[in-house]
Amino acid sequence: MTSIKIRQATQQDKDWMIELYHHNSKQQMNQNGRNLDAGFVQDNPHFNQLTQHWIELSAISVAEIEEQAAGFLVIQREIESEGPEILAYIQEHANILILQETPLADLRYAAYGPILVDDQFRGKGVAKTLHDQALKELKAEGFDAIVAFIDADNPISLKIHDALGMQVLDKVVLASGQFFILGQMA
Repeated sequence: MTSIKIRQATQQDKDWMIELYHHNSKQQMNQNGRNLDAGFVQDNPHFNQLTQHWIELSAISVAEIEEQAAGFLVIQREIESEGPEILAYIQEHANILILQETPLADLRYAAYGPILVDDQFRGKGVAKTLHDQALKELKAEGFDAIVAFIDADNPISLKIHDALGMQVLDKVVLASGQFFILGQMA
């Protein structure tokens, strides 16, 4: 089995994370004629600034294989009001989004994602390792759950997160698109 090391992102990680994000963004993949079947991330024109902010908050975990960056995961322990429309929707409807018979409003939850794995490291357990480490850390910090959203046009991401144990809580249509809302207890 491949040895995967998890560490906090630093300023030195910013450029490759932004490059990996743009390489896997829905818009970029469409423009380059790449197949979306491999999965993608939502386009966000502010990702560069968000990356800086998340690094400062220690919100990004980096996975390394043989000292080479393989992927990263963002965990927002506090969901900010300026975030994506879907995160605002989740917060506004936390009383009717039910995870294992409990409304999200009654749980302490963190926002999970984006998660990205470099093409050369896919299939090596990087996403699972990042996911499992995040759940372990969040549970130790007193969090009850994680929530995520996935574009309805991204079935591979939905399949991967289902395999990680995340449950679909809802499917919503917003001005910014159609999304599945997922959750998992820590």
